Amino acid sequence: MKSVNNVVEIVSVYKIYDRRFRRALRFLSLLFSNKHNSCGVYKTSYNPNLFHALENVSFVISPKHSLGIVGSNGAGKSTLLQIIAGTLKPTSGSVKVNGRVASLLELGSGFAPNFTGRENIILNGSILGLSSNEINERMDSILNFAEIGEFIDMPVKTYSTGMSLRLAFSVIANVDADILIIDEALAVGDAVFVQKCMRFIREFKKNGTLILVSHDIVAIQSLCEECIWLSKGNLISHGNTEKVTKEYLSHTLLERNNALDKKSIIPDSSHENKVVNIELCSGSAKIKNVNFFEQSTMELINSFIGGELVVLEIKVEVGKEVITPVVGFILRNRLGQDLFSENTYGVKNEIVSTNIEKIDLKAVFIFQMPILKKGSYSLSVAIAEYKENSDFLHHHWMHDALTINSYNESEFNGLVGIPMKSKSLSLEN
Repeated sequence: MKSVNNVVEIVSVYKIYDRRFRRALRFLSLLFSNKHNSCGVYKTSYNPNLFHALENVSFVISPKHSLGIVGSNGAGKSTLLQIIAGTLKPTSGSVKVNGRVASLLELGSGFAPNFTGRENIILNGSILGLSSNEINERMDSILNFAEIGEFIDMPVKTYSTGMSLRLAFSVIANVDADILIIDEALAVGDAVFVQKCMRFIREFKKNGTLILVSHDIVAIQSLCEECIWLSKGNLISHGNTEKVTKEYLSHTLLERNNALDKKSIIPDSSHENKVVNIELCSGSAKIKNVNFFEQSTMELINSFIGGELVVLEIKVEVGKEVITPVVGFILRNRLGQDLFSENTYGVKNEIVSTNIEKIDLKAVFIFQMPILKKGSYSLSVAIAEYKENSDFLHHHWMHDALTINSYNESEFNGLVGIPMKSKSLSLEN
């Protein structure tokens, strides 16, 4: 695993907290307790006062590779980032970071609230390794990026969360970092500034390494080549982003189904750290067939140029206990990014209640195919049941149910192109 070429090397990292708050008690525990192993890692089976925030986490990040980190609240994501950033020491294990690190962790955590914005720029710049001359040289660039005007000379404690984000990101954008660590902070920014940050991040990724924690799976898929999934301090899965996010989303659906319907039949998940199958099926409803047709001829098709009028047909089998079925789909690119989706929620339900054990349903979507860049795309489909409080119980979720191909050769920006009816340029009368 170890290599001088790796940007980050995390080997068997544990982070353990003692729930007891008295320092003297902790010190005595360290001196006299024999309830830990030879590596200095405590065994929680012997000591219920110890909390494992991270447990035996290992991975590496190669140069110019970006890593996304997903997991539920309390999974250990922020703890791991703090250890990589150097603001927190692991209880045991090896951490090696090669290069200058700039981090945007808990928003405002690096600010002195009574200092002005300008004073905090100097403070944070110094912490990140800039000399006084370097900070002065970059001050105008930082102020131009932040765009907070006269507030720069007011105490940071008077700032809104959005203004704090502007100041914090502007500093890390101007320190020539090799590694950029971001922990969910962009969620509080206004749309214009967040887009500005995203442009910087995409440019930064050309030569630097991004480590991103976010509940926004689309952002992870868009920005990160690799991903890890943490749960209760354990590393559950590590690999390419498409694979890991599919596993994580499937696990999230399982947990959600369990909360909504304790009687649902679901894949075995008796081991809490098990990677679940990416196809969720409850047994109460099942996807039977998925096909694309050309609308005028109703011929089967799986290749497109863009602009065609198509029919997507999804056939499902539903048990009588599924009262309000909803069928939907998502089209994704090769990175697993969601391009567009639709479902039958809100469509007039013509299904008559019946005592028949199983009934066959057909969902039909007719639309003009967007213009997609040349390559392969996957269609994921699902059959769910609408429940109270605008929630859905997923009965069958099938990733990659159908693969389609785009042969469009045109060049355009963005993930999806728009089929234009006409274009013109003329003198205005």
